[in-house]
Amino acid sequence: MPRRVRGGSSHAGFERRRPPTAIDSTVIFIANFAAPATMLVVLSLGLNLQWGHAGLFNAGVAAFVGVGAYTFGMLATGVVVADPTYGYPGHWGLSGPTDLIVAALVAMLVSGLLGILIAISTIRLRADYLAIATLALAEIIRYGFKNARSITGGDLALSSVPRPFALYAAQGWRSDGVFTLVAAAVLLLVLVMIGYLVRSPWGRAVRAVREDEEAAEALGKNTTVLRLGAFGIGCALMGLYGALQASWLYVILPDTFLPFATFTAYVVVILGGSGNPRGVVAGGYLFYALGWGEQEIKSLVRLPDWLNARLDYLLLIGIGLILIGFILFRPQGLLPERKYVPKVREPA
Repeated sequence: MPRRVRGGSSHAGFERRRPPTAIDSTVIFIANFAAPATMLVVLSLGLNLQWGHAGLFNAGVAAFVGVGAYTFGMLATGVVVADPTYGYPGHWGLSGPTDLIVAALVAMLVSGLLGILIAISTIRLRADYLAIATLALAEIIRYGFKNARSITGGDLALSSVPRPFALYAAQGWRSDGVFTLVAAAVLLLVLVMIGYLVRSPWGRAVRAVREDEEAAEALGKNTTVLRLGAFGIGCALMGLYGALQASWLYVILPDTFLPFATFTAYVVVILGGSGNPRGVVAGGYLFYALGWGEQEIKSLVRLPDWLNARLDYLLLIGIGLILIGFILFRPQGLLPERKYVPKVREPA
């Protein structure tokens, strides 16, 4: 998860002309944890739908995040004429009060369709073929972003990505606070949607395919369509995360979408509990708290130089040991998957 430098918005304005108050600092402090952690939960819920519920191993999470981010950035940022001399991309720039909502929905649609297209040719094969295809796709797309400078800006970045309600909360702590509330609202909507899906007949059929594909086919279920649907919805949520991340950071860089994003999402799902949305929420906030806490320690405590230089690596070692411990001794995660049994109405 990329982190912003503490201090709120990068835009100059009234917030920069006066010393920060206690409210400013508190809101920024909370937002710097809550907003990225909430976005990480959205990403992990998409992966949980694919892997936890449908049993599909997606090794290219970063690809769908990147596609969602760039789609959102090009649609949401104001119209700019491309400058081929400096490699600055042109933006398509929607205009209107709901432009960010439309841009986010389009980002979800594009990421979801891309996921379905890549899965169509591999989803009926062994699970490792899907993993290989998605992993290769992630690297192909990342290098495509780096080299398509006239479209994405390449290493020069696609910048000035707007935030929600920028006209009313354009600077500093207000912008961070409003964005955190928007991210929380998005997470709530995603949880409601996923809760409905996993309890629906479609969700039960998807889990049946995960447990025994041949038995599900014998009962007349179209296993290919069910898997494609789960994979596409999961990729759409990854695209939504990409849109949120682009808006939070104000900028999109190709190297943001490294395979580490895929690893992070899997760690969250394993820690929280594969197949349980509530567990994924707990795992997401817990995992992000580890990295956030490490940064707070470095900023608040004067550590020896040798320890300060190695603290990031020690954190990764610690996460690896925690992950191994969960796999060996608690493979079901913090909150195991709940078995949903539909209520049967007794005859009157």
